Amino acid sequence: MRPTDLAGWWRTTAFRITLLHLALTLLGTVALSAVAWWATTGFALRQLAQEVERDTGVLLQSARLGGAPSAALSIEARLGADRSGTQFYLLAAPDGRRLAGNLATAPRSPGWERLQVAGGGVAAEALALGTPLPGGGFLVVGRDVAPVRQLEGFLLSAAGWVGGAALLLGLVGGGLVGRGVTRRAAAMDAALARVEAGEIGHRLPIRAGRDEFDQLAGRINTTLDRLQGLMATLRQVTDDIAHDLRTPLNRLRQRLEAALRTAQDEAAWRAATEGAIAECERLLDIFAALLRIAQVESGARRAAFAPFDLSAVAETVAEVHAPAAEARGQRLETDIAPGVTVLGDRDLVTQMLSNLLDNAVKHGRAGGRIVVTLSPAAILAVADDGPGIPPESRGAVLRRFHRLDAARATPGTGLGLALVSAVAELHGIGLSLEENAPGLRVRLAFPGGPDGRSGGI
Repeated sequence: MRPTDLAGWWRTTAFRITLLHLALTLLGTVALSAVAWWATTGFALRQLAQEVERDTGVLLQSARLGGAPSAALSIEARLGADRSGTQFYLLAAPDGRRLAGNLATAPRSPGWERLQVAGGGVAAEALALGTPLPGGGFLVVGRDVAPVRQLEGFLLSAAGWVGGAALLLGLVGGGLVGRGVTRRAAAMDAALARVEAGEIGHRLPIRAGRDEFDQLAGRINTTLDRLQGLMATLRQVTDDIAHDLRTPLNRLRQRLEAALRTAQDEAAWRAATEGAIAECERLLDIFAALLRIAQVESGARRAAFAPFDLSAVAETVAEVHAPAAEARGQRLETDIAPGVTVLGDRDLVTQMLSNLLDNAVKHGRAGGRIVVTLSPAAILAVADDGPGIPPESRGAVLRRFHRLDAARATPGTGLGLALVSAVAELHGIGLSLEENAPGLRVRLAFPGGPDGRSGGI
């Protein structure tokens, strides 16, 4: 279901982001409101208690100086000046008689109490402090907590408004965030749908911000580029196979047709059969080389990588090709540093070097010179003094079945350098075709030399 489908909105990541944003906003609002409630009402109650304590201290001082009558006068004076009716007092004699104050009864235990006071038909709650008097008697001083309750009501109302505003802002903010996520996901979905429909060159949009969506889009675009390249290579390989196999198949058919028309005796049939078998062997060699290249490019052989002596491999391959070079009057020279060890597939590297030397022998100048070098930094080179390869064709010869016009007169399938390129890519080897003036020099820079750095071109 597409993210733009409203019926499935609740299933989308955008909805979950909105819901999470709203929940976090409400949780933060509740936490801030609770802190504000505790700090504000607690401060108001402490202020009220300090007022009670100060008043109690003044009345106790009056009782010490002038006795109970002095304290009673002070209480009456305070009640007369109290226009708000929030002050409560009780001065009791040692026998319990009320001497002054507006409280009819009050606890006689010292300390803080919450009193329910009824006066004028209105019930009130008071915060009171009871204190024994010197020489007997009891004093109670209280204050109405209605202002604190009013403050609490105001805070509740404010918290409701703030909570509503936070809910609204949370919905709007979450909706905007969710809409942004939905639009980015929809754009990526639409781009991929175009690729799926056949527009293989289309790519996902990437903004300048380079956020996580842009990074994901970049990775997907890189993957699509890789797939497009593989598809192009596959089409090229298919075309090359169709083109290059047509010739040997036509030769095979012509040999068989000629034998069918003209062969009259066993010798003629034998010659035709041997020619057909030779063409079949060439076709089988082509398919075997293609399968080997496909196996290398799949990366399956990477699991078998192990350290091996590259110097020994180079010496062995040079010795194997020395007779072929001598047959063409060529001098095969080596300058191989001993004990160079690299990580890789020994058999594949051996095949790669064998292909390079085979090309050097076939396409190098008859009576010329072939040089194989290996430096301690794991850089191997094969050089000849033949016609070489023009700079503009050096990339093309690494493709399957590509052969230069000058090389078409010599036997070959056009897959030797393609296998070299595949093995080099599998091992991370820097492969370059260079001018040898005259001739061609193929340079292989193996990773992991003695200096610990990867080899490069």
